[in-house]
Amino acid sequence: MRPLPLFSLALCALAGSASALPASVTLKNIRHQYQGPDNCAPVTALTVLGYYGTRVSQVQVANAMKDYPGDPQVTSLELAAYLGRFGLRSVIRYAGDAEVLRELVSRGFPVVVQQRLRAGSNVAHFRTVYGYSRGRFLVSDPIRGPSLSLTTAEVQDLWRYYNGEYLVAYPPGKEARVRAALGEDFGVAANWRHAKLHGEQDVKTRPNDPYAWWGLAKANLRLGNVAAASDNFDRAVALGVPTLYLLYRQEAFEAWTRAGKHRKTLNLTRRALRAYPRSKELLHFEKVASRALGA
Repeated sequence: MRPLPLFSLALCALAGSASALPASVTLKNIRHQYQGPDNCAPVTALTVLGYYGTRVSQVQVANAMKDYPGDPQVTSLELAAYLGRFGLRSVIRYAGDAEVLRELVSRGFPVVVQQRLRAGSNVAHFRTVYGYSRGRFLVSDPIRGPSLSLTTAEVQDLWRYYNGEYLVAYPPGKEARVRAALGEDFGVAANWRHAKLHGEQDVKTRPNDPYAWWGLAKANLRLGNVAAASDNFDRAVALGVPTLYLLYRQEAFEAWTRAGKHRKTLNLTRRALRAYPRSKELLHFEKVASRALGA
């Protein structure tokens, strides 16, 4: 655990065993800046790095992380790779919930979550969870401010858009504490199995939610169930995944490519490229599909 001066613990009526989590935790040394256009990932990077004692500017991070000025999309993998330049390890996991946020924060780890910007918005957004109390979470949000307070229900609602995706970065010497917080979910395959079970439940309870089908599809894809993943992605798109979502996530193109559905990949990448013509991910899959079809 980080030395006590780096965060404050408000202990309120801990019932039960000594292993119970504190009722309230707020991590200190959380650096916040308001973001420039499409800069939530760079601001999130400087927030995480600042917590571990490294200072970088928003301009520096944006220049390093973005493919071009104004690039609207930085992935969690790209964020993790950038943090790795400063010696931090990162794990990216899915099917996150309030419990895992509390587990990680209570052990001294801020957690990056990828969510909707606001309820009903199609814009994806990184924010950093660095505290909790009963029924609420404290969040550093590059747009909405350094001390955004969200209820557990609000966190979960915003998170469904990205299937509970979260990133935790840490110095290598603290990996045992991350493993303890995540349990079986520290393992990649185990986490995808968890995400698959979560997705199966989600599509039962919300059969008309395209993001629930997308989450199940991604889990099936990562577990090697390509045919099922392809069908799940078909369902998600049929239910109305917006074009913007195809900029942020390209797993459907990966599944369709592996399943031989090149025409679908070509049609949808070209539709998305009309709005986002410089996306390297979309251009890659458009090129693969074009070659496969001889187009």
